[in-house]
Amino acid sequence: MSARDTSSADMKNGEQKIFRLMDIPISNITMLQAVDMIQSGIQSYTTQRGAQEFAFINAHCVNVAAKNPDYLQILRNSHAVFPDGSGIKKAAGMLGCTLADNVNGTDMFPLLCRNFAKTGKKMFLLGAGPGIAEKTAVWADNAAKASVIAGYHDGFFSEDNLREVLSLINSAAPDLLLVAMGVPRQELWIHKNLSSLKVPVCMGVGGLFDFYSGRIKRAPLIFRRMGIEWVWRLLMEPGRMWKRYIIGNITFMFRIMRIRKNIKKDFS
Repeated sequence: MSARDTSSADMKNGEQKIFRLMDIPISNITMLQAVDMIQSGIQSYTTQRGAQEFAFINAHCVNVAAKNPDYLQILRNSHAVFPDGSGIKKAAGMLGCTLADNVNGTDMFPLLCRNFAKTGKKMFLLGAGPGIAEKTAVWADNAAKASVIAGYHDGFFSEDNLREVLSLINSAAPDLLLVAMGVPRQELWIHKNLSSLKVPVCMGVGGLFDFYSGRIKRAPLIFRRMGIEWVWRLLMEPGRMWKRYIIGNITFMFRIMRIRKNIKKDFS
């Protein structure tokens, strides 16, 4: 049984804490525990230790990681990887593990805003199209009833402007950097620039800004409770999302079935 094609649950105090998929350690914790973990990462930050990388993983991320070794390695070495969506929950169940929660970025964001309002922490929003991060920043401050955004910048900048963007982020002195550039670009960007970022915690958040800016309407609650939010995304943007959700979901399930088969073969 190869290291990258295993599932396991590391045990602590009798509870499952880590679910491993392709040797990616996925945190098997609740949403509130994940928020606490981010706060702990902020509190433990020192310039010598440097920024910590946090990430979310869903079925699409697994498919991308299977083809992108750099991205896969980043996920394997991240401080924490949170399980996002019904696909990861299904995969965990097929591999003998029950996940504690669906720790997705879209549901986490309002909790972070309220938490930061209480603790006096601030975040920087980087990514998405022109004006999107700004609208998300307005939503965040309004929702938190406090100033929780240290700054923002869209994701449309060239390598020539990189130093300027890094300076803008560092000058704002945020406690958390959220990068919305899509998978795997956002994780690769964070990892490449980690040593230049004076930020305690950096985290890729995919299309999160699109939802909170109002550019894309989020799925109704019933879709989310049924674990089929991806169906809503497909209906909203069929031209852009059909390959990810139709072909991608099928590819993902075949990948998980193959992993399960290999595990059973190794133990037979």
